[in-house]
Amino acid sequence: MLVPIDIINSLQSLPCFTEIQAISLLTDGLSQTAIKVSTASQVFFAKKLNQDTANTEVSCALLAALYCVKESSGQVKKNHFSPEVIYHDEQWLVTEFINGIALADAELKIERKISIALTLMAQLHQLPSSLTKQAIHPLNIRQSVSRLLTDPSPLLAKQRHFLDNVSKSLSCSINRLIEASQSPSMLCHGDINFTNILLDEQQKSWLIDFECAHFAPVEFDLAMFIAVNNIADHHIAGIVNDYRKLVASYQPNLKLLNYYILYSFYINGLWYFDNSKNLPADNRLYALAIEQWSAFDHFASAHALAVPKLMSMVNPRN
Repeated sequence: MLVPIDIINSLQSLPCFTEIQAISLLTDGLSQTAIKVSTASQVFFAKKLNQDTANTEVSCALLAALYCVKESSGQVKKNHFSPEVIYHDEQWLVTEFINGIALADAELKIERKISIALTLMAQLHQLPSSLTKQAIHPLNIRQSVSRLLTDPSPLLAKQRHFLDNVSKSLSCSINRLIEASQSPSMLCHGDINFTNILLDEQQKSWLIDFECAHFAPVEFDLAMFIAVNNIADHHIAGIVNDYRKLVASYQPNLKLLNYYILYSFYINGLWYFDNSKNLPADNRLYALAIEQWSAFDHFASAHALAVPKLMSMVNPRN
């Protein structure tokens, strides 16, 4: 695909680039535009920022790129798990380019992919999140849903009252469980999709794309990870146990995890439906929306969670 001329002009004006030799479009989808920029001395990754999430994404990228560990010798060693940030402003985030593949495309067993993702998640959760509190907001379920419904697809617009009830039900249950257990909040990625993890040529793993980051309990990140990757129910207990091995202080709240899984299926489906509104009804995003909402209904039934069924909205005969 050709890079739009306004994108080329914008990139060429950035002070971090000299002697640009090539600009190629990596993605120009429904999320954000991503560009590979090659210069005489280095290859860069440039991402066009969303105005609403720019501060969050830049703050998280900077923090994750500065991650350090204390070795047994007492020495502090830099062991960053997100690409080094080269430049950022209100429109662009420029990082080093990671030459590799997405974990989603790696020929690895699901257990190995889960292990890689959980290791990155645990590293993120242990960052000094106090440094980013001004840029990153606590997760608010009803506000998150409302943002998606500012200009909803026809299907969602017709069912606005129903969706408000679903949001209220999930929000009340999650807030009640957090208050009862006093579950602490921490910096959560919010979208640890296997496509947001890169494996470089040395098999080192890198976590990218922090635009969905929020402060929330660990259970939110675990839940979204399970939902967005369509990980089967029988893996959930193992995922919780593996995370506990990585973070010994973690005390799982399984009820809260279950409701966050429902929320994740719910909001993922909303996003897919809303972004398929100008495309044919048989497009891939529509299919993904159906997949997420079907999973919502199945999970609610399997775990005896009293919430409205979403597929009844899509197909009233269900």
